[in-house]
Amino acid sequence: MPEISEPHASKHYDGKEDPIDASQLDKMLKIIPYNGKIADIKETDTSKHTLNLATALGETRKIIAVQVEASRITGTGYLFVYPNEGARVLGEVNRDFFAFWCIIKDGTQRLQYYQTVANDDFDLYCYGYVVEA
Repeated sequence: MPEISEPHASKHYDGKEDPIDASQLDKMLKIIPYNGKIADIKETDTSKHTLNLATALGETRKIIAVQVEASRITGTGYLFVYPNEGARVLGEVNRDFFAFWCIIKDGTQRLQYYQTVANDDFDLYCYGYVVEA
């Protein structure tokens, strides 16, 4: 005769129901691995510019955060990336590349950036991003 097991909820540390409400699963976050170039940046000025992440990544869900790296191809300046208007992102910087983890301003789906030297050439890569699943 098969053994009768305890009710599922009794196996939780507090004896209560599952901590995740299945009706809320559509509001959870999901990390999407990505490994590729998303933009070639070579601006003729040092003004702020905007990159639409939904277009660059081909993503239809709401983008919450993105991990990017800018690799200098030519030039001597720096590329600064913003998650939204006016908020500087800190990242690892060395002579030739700049890595950033950016939280995206709600409802924008974009990164802002500027170059410190006009006509420098950068490739912007993405290594993963977070969406509202």
